[in-house]
Amino acid sequence: MSVIQGRNKERKKGQNVTLDSIGITSKVMETWINETLTDAEHLDIPGCILQPEHKNPITRYGIDRIEMDNCGVPRDFVDRIYRTLFVYSVGFYEMIKNLIKHSNQKYSLVTRIWKVFAVLLEYCCVTDYKMMITQISN
Repeated sequence: MSVIQGRNKERKKGQNVTLDSIGITSKVMETWINETLTDAEHLDIPGCILQPEHKNPITRYGIDRIEMDNCGVPRDFVDRIYRTLFVYSVGFYEMIKNLIKHSNQKYSLVTRIWKVFAVLLEYCCVTDYKMMITQISN
């Protein structure tokens, strides 16, 4: 095992221990995602999937454990995806809240940060899409 692999394993263990030690298990994160998506249905956010109502939102979006398993995603990676959605969503939002405490142009600053974030996400998707097309055509 390389030094980098060893460090990554330690870091991975540390992340799980930290979240688990404060009571944030994979099930808690999965529940948070479902509840947040349910709340978002009433906010007229573009892209929200409202149907069928009898299914959990996480199932409607096709990222529930059964669907992920059907796609070949290992269980521990599903936990990691849920953890990542939780940590980065809440973390980015909290960072923005703390940032605007120091600004006299709160709305303008938040708008600029979200715009840059959206551009970066789009860039990552486009780059990834281009790489996929290149690999398929080769």
